Amino acid sequence: MRIKAFSRKIFCLAVTMLIVNAVSVAQSDESIWSGVFTAQQAARGAADYSTNCASCHSVDLRGNSNTPSLLGMSFMFIWEGRSLGELYTKMRDEMPSDRPGGLSTRSYEDLLAYLLQSNQFPAGEKELKASTGMLDKISITSKP
Repeated sequence: MRIKAFSRKIFCLAVTMLIVNAVSVAQSDESIWSGVFTAQQAARGAADYSTNCASCHSVDLRGNSNTPSLLGMSFMFIWEGRSLGELYTKMRDEMPSDRPGGLSTRSYEDLLAYLLQSNQFPAGEKELKASTGMLDKISITSKP
């Protein structure tokens, strides 16, 4: 009897610790709505976009028959519920299509900031950095 009661207490304690850990991890994750890039970074990204991306995705980011739109509902249809890490990795590994991975890390970071700003996510105080582990924790969501 005493062993069952002790085992039950240990089990309850373990479950409680797992729940507390999960909640603290979830609370430490940044939100796409908490300003994960700066306006200055997005401005640099706009210049990089003009040079490296506009020829395929168009000047207004709306794409064409061969490339997807990077704005609004079209963007969210593809990316909502996915992480910034996934988006960053796709950009870095596949873009520009004529020279995948051909830009600097800073350019890819700035381009991601520009895409976020163009989709009306708020800027913040810190620049977005390409730590995939951190970017993986930030979900792309249409609501705060």
